Parts: sequence; structure tokens; C-alpha cells
Amino acid sequence: MSGKTWEAEAETRKKRRLLLISPDPAEWGSNSTLLGTLGWTCTAVPAEEDILGAVERESFDAVLLDVSHSVTGAERIILGIQEVRPSLSERIMVISGTGGDPEVQELVERYDLPHLFPENIVWRVWSTLENLVVSSALCKPAPRSLQIARLLSESPGSPASAGVRSSGIPSRHYTYEHNDTIVDVLVDNLPAANRISLVGQVLGATRTKGRGDNLAVLLTGRIGTLARTTTNLMGEFNLEFEPADNLSLEIRVGERSWISVPLGHIDGLQAPIPNRATGT
Repeated sequence: MSGKTWEAEAETRKKRRLLLISPDPAEWGSNSTLLGTLGWTCTAVPAEEDILGAVERESFDAVLLDVSHSVTGAERIILGIQEVRPSLSERIMVISGTGGDPEVQELVERYDLPHLFPENIVWRVWSTLENLVVSSALCKPAPRSLQIARLLSESPGSPASAGVRSSGIPSRHYTYEHNDTIVDVLVDNLPAANRISLVGQVLGATRTKGRGDNLAVLLTGRIGTLARTTTNLMGEFNLEFEPADNLSLEIRVGERSWISVPLGHIDGLQAPIPNRATGT
């Protein structure tokens, strides 16, 4: 490589900017300095600051999102970056503490993000940055497979007990299918709390037993993940949540393999139905 070419590349590298989002940016002081010698200018901001405002006002080449202390708010940041600066959403890296945090793993799979650990972090970050920005092939995991389950049946749930005045909104029972997986869902309204109760079970195609325990189940909406849980040994799970738009369940049934259960048809449970007899 000629001297002029090397100098031009070095000058280009000096112009690369990394946005570091961390609850404690001071921890990254020495690492930021070292990354600076490798051609990256680091702008560190605490997670609670106006991150999206910074992304909107300034130009960054990549984002390093530190979730080693907490995953809370990370998905909101990712969705915000996708909306404010879509091209930058392809260059977000997540760094977490040592170990397999299931919430971090879900986040990484949902958004196909490079996932880094603290060991030798600067060199790992630099290598990933080079791949993200310079290489034609992004340094990212294989994207997860998300398949849509189809609605097989819909029917009323259990009726109210004799003598008990109903809220006017019966529970509903839905059955979905995708390949060898059946998902049963019972949805009920909790009018006093303005919340919805959802009880489900993930079954094999024969419906004789559950798919197994510890399957990740996410309730998602327009603003991202609203709630999360895991199945028990029988494949059962339950969630309670406030009404929201574009609801769906995402269930992890294998390595990077998920099924999506659309719940748009439960919107009718979000408001009481007038009693025809009394007009109330």
C-alpha cells in the first residue's frame, strides 16, 4: 500500500464516530482512548440522556449499546434509532456481562445484533467495527427465523358461573398452528383493572403433551416487547397486560427459530360491550 493510500485510509478512519451508550461512561475512559488510537472517535452518553436527540443531530458510524448492568430500555433505544436513523440500525452492537442472560439473548436474536462480551473487549469491538463499516459482509449472526402461525379456530371460553353477573365480555379461546406446533390461547378481559389476561400452552402436533419447559414467550406491540415469560414443563404460560396496538406473541421453539402468533383479533376485549337488556 502506497504512502498516500495509507494516509487517505488513516484520514478516513479518523472521521469514524462511535456512539457509546452506557449507564457509566466513565468505565470506558481508557477503552475510548485506545479506540481513538485505532481511528475511532468515541462519544459516550449515559443511557438516561437524550440519546435519540444526539443520533438525530449528529452523524455516527456505529453504536455500542452497553447492557451489562441492565437490559431495561435497550429495546426502546434500538427501536428509536431505527426510526430516527434507519441506516444506523444496521450498525448497533450489544455488549453484556459474562454469562447467558436470556433477556440479552432474546434482544440479540430479535434484532440480529452482534453480541460482545467484556473479555478483550476493545479488540473485539474494533474487529466488529471494522467488519460493520469496512467489510461488505456484516459481522452479524445468522438472522432468526420468524414464521407466522395460522389461526385454526376461535370459540367462546368458559361461561360465567350461575348467578354471577358477567362483565359483558366473554373470554375467548383461540387455537393456532405452525408445522408441528400448536398454540392454545385463552384471553379474558379484566375490566376493573383495564388489563387483559392471557393463558396459553405450546403443544406438539398430536396435542398430547407440551413442547417443553423454558421456551421464551414474548408479548410484542407497536412499541416493542411489552412482556416476557417462559413456559413450564407442560408448555404452559400466562401473561397479564394493558391493551395495546398490533399485539402478537413470539415464541422461541428452537435455536434461532421463532413462531409469531398474531393477536389483532382480541381488540374487541379492550372495551366493555353494552348490556342490551339494560342499555348499560
